[in-house]
Amino acid sequence: MGPGSPAHAAETMAGHGALTLVPTFVVVAVDATGMGIILPLLPFYSQRLGATPFVLGALISVYAVCQLIAGPAVGMLSDRYGRRKVLVVSQIGTLIGFVLLALAGNLTLVFLARIIDGLTSGNISVAHAYAAEHSAPATRKQALGMTSGAIGTGLLLGPALSSFLVHYGQTAPVWAAAALSLVSIFATIALLPPDHPASEPLYQHRVPEPTLTRSLLGMRYAWRLLGLLIVFFFVNSMFLSQIGLFLSARFSWDGHAFGARELGWIFAYAGFINMVVQGLLITRANIIASDRSIVMAAFACMGLGFAGLGAENNVGLLAVNLTLIIVGTMFARSTLTAELSRSTAINRQGMIMGLNQSLMSGANISAPLVSGALIGHRLFVPWALTMAAIAVIGAALAGQLLDTPRAR
Repeated sequence: MGPGSPAHAAETMAGHGALTLVPTFVVVAVDATGMGIILPLLPFYSQRLGATPFVLGALISVYAVCQLIAGPAVGMLSDRYGRRKVLVVSQIGTLIGFVLLALAGNLTLVFLARIIDGLTSGNISVAHAYAAEHSAPATRKQALGMTSGAIGTGLLLGPALSSFLVHYGQTAPVWAAAALSLVSIFATIALLPPDHPASEPLYQHRVPEPTLTRSLLGMRYAWRLLGLLIVFFFVNSMFLSQIGLFLSARFSWDGHAFGARELGWIFAYAGFINMVVQGLLITRANIIASDRSIVMAAFACMGLGFAGLGAENNVGLLAVNLTLIIVGTMFARSTLTAELSRSTAINRQGMIMGLNQSLMSGANISAPLVSGALIGHRLFVPWALTMAAIAVIGAALAGQLLDTPRAR
């Protein structure tokens, strides 16, 4: 294969694309570490200020409402004005939200902090669009896997930091998250090259600019994927919104109930599993199985794990059930996100990822309220079995909605 051959040129472009995504990995990893610090802390931080499980659900829902409002706008603004500019604005909102959260002395300020963060959110969808735009179609899944791996890295380091810093007071992890958010802003400005949305992207797969309505109506396969993603987002939000209070009520460690420290280690473990799935397993799984089979198996794993949570309160079995849920979640999310990206033209990546985030937010509005009502009434087993049933529905829908490439 000569240096001037088409294959060599494609390899060079792919290599260039991979190098271009290294700064994206760094930025997303720093950003996700800040989010990872907050995840295990928020339930207990809010509870200290008087939040019930239902109020905690409402706190998550109001954030999702704001994401729902802002998601499409953030995605389309990034298509029009460039990923880096919109990403910086989004990160500034996250920084302000973290500072307010650290200063909050009552639930009103906690709600305000999450509203500001929600209205300016969009970091992950913009990063996914950036990764898709700077990769060849053949390597799009690996590029999106790199951003997912960065998220996994952050969600490994963040909760571990939170577990360590909570010894110095409940606000210490929040200030650390704010500091990391500030670092992320400077990293975005310094590391990400300016993008020029008016010019052609690195890889030529643009389509003529139809109206927004025609674009949305024409994405038939994308809408099927989005429908399946709604099911995934709903059950995942039910799980994440109340898992801390569920574990605190049902499990103990070293003679005390599970708290922010133990939940932090669980989230760190989830981040580790994410890295293993993205770095080692998902590529191998794609060689031996179709996307449809992978997603069906992923939902089945989640269902088994959820059912196990309702059946037992043994710490050893908890580890097994959480592993099933985490592995299933990682495979389902990464496979469906990559398939959604491939179903859409390159110059509509911001729009489709913004729409994806908005639908996720729609699920996140109702799911935490349902979950909070169940946990608030101490209906722990119905909570777990409801999620198991939704996961079974997801597996069945995946068999119906996902196509093979030839059938599309």
